Amino acid sequence: MRDTGVDEVCVVGMRFGATLAAQVAATDGEMDQVVLWDPCASGRSFLREQRAISTITLGSTADSSDGSVEIPGIRYNAATARDIEATSIENCSLPLARRVLVLTRADRPVSRVLLRAQLASEEFSHEEALGQAQFMDQYPPHQELPRAAVGRIAEWLREGTRQRPMTVRSLRLSGPRLVARGPTGRGVVEDTVSVPPAGLFGILTYEADAPLATDKPTAIFLNVANQHHVGPNRLWVEWSRQWAMAGIRSLRLDLSGLGDSPDRQAERGQWQSCKPEAFDDVVDAVGWVSPDNPSNVILVGLCSGGYQALESALAIRPRGVVAINPMTSFVPPESLAGLQVDPRRLIVFPSDDVVENFREAKRPRNLRQRLPGLAWKLRLITHPRRRSGRWLDQLVRQGTDTLLVCGDAEFRPIRKGVTAVRLQRLERTGRLRLEHLAGLQHDLFIADQRSLVTRLVTEQVLSRFSDHS
Repeated sequence: MRDTGVDEVCVVGMRFGATLAAQVAATDGEMDQVVLWDPCASGRSFLREQRAISTITLGSTADSSDGSVEIPGIRYNAATARDIEATSIENCSLPLARRVLVLTRADRPVSRVLLRAQLASEEFSHEEALGQAQFMDQYPPHQELPRAAVGRIAEWLREGTRQRPMTVRSLRLSGPRLVARGPTGRGVVEDTVSVPPAGLFGILTYEADAPLATDKPTAIFLNVANQHHVGPNRLWVEWSRQWAMAGIRSLRLDLSGLGDSPDRQAERGQWQSCKPEAFDDVVDAVGWVSPDNPSNVILVGLCSGGYQALESALAIRPRGVVAINPMTSFVPPESLAGLQVDPRRLIVFPSDDVVENFREAKRPRNLRQRLPGLAWKLRLITHPRRRSGRWLDQLVRQGTDTLLVCGDAEFRPIRKGVTAVRLQRLERTGRLRLEHLAGLQHDLFIADQRSLVTRLVTEQVLSRFSDHS
């Protein structure tokens, strides 16, 4: 930022990002303003907290023989874990900046005296991190954005600026960048793109200096819930680069209102997944990456992205679709707004009063405990046209190579919606593969499970669509 001509630089960090922000500010020595948002006092406390979450919620072991540390969604090697543990706000030289704001949770009090001693500056403020519990402690995608905290941070930074004009130089986009090299030495390149007409943001990954192979499809990775284009635990990044080495280019796409993409509905549905606009987003992306042959794509998604990949595949007729733990039962956003369910939805089982009463075990009492599979039987009876047998058959008949990877909860409705005989017939065509991985965690937070799914999906895609797999 200083290279642009700006001489007042501020840094904002949350949780362990705040710990890193303090380290950077202390090392830099010339930071103007620093905001430490719900900071971890040290990397050691951060890892200890994350280890506990992994053990309690995921059942994963905290320690390994090689010294690596697994936390939800990430496995740090031993060297990185040691570096994190050595990071501490207490070790930072003072002052961190001209002005410092520390936001902490009311349910996790921090001594103001201690903070003042540690973070001495010309102006120090300690306030509550409003909405932090609703943001950090909720399971995705049910987090509530801490808009009050964001607004307060912006206001505090504005109050501290010197408000004087200065000449700045605009930043130039770097253009395509080399991000990896394959076994043959050929590079993998990534570039930011804007998909018309809505201006959807995406990252295009492809093999450098290789002619565009029109016989190979382009993989389009869709958002997971309200997360952005890196995918679950950076899987979309890893897969797109690995597949590019085999000659398959990829687009990691942010759907409307998610990540860095604008919202087609003027902010009304920002950060909301499974919107009807997603159908239009996928059509636009397919037309942009493969204008001459819109079916020459592979749609890839997990959870809501897996659902959208399957729904869009019924209309687009792509060469392939990969759906991991697809979500097939939810209340569509348009229903929540009092509108009719979008007619393009052919898979989702919309929740209704009968099923919801059963799921919540309200009436009749304890029926759900005695008959745990009855909820899905009710859905299949009340929505026969949405049975998996119907849409799986359509995908196979239209020639779409279909891979579904499911844990127990996601496998159940798909398996119950198709007879064993029909499923065997569909799988014998070679166009359908339904993998049930018992105990598979929905978000792939567990490292060993991510590795297993990575091998399974990558082997399938490269064997079908790459000539040098």
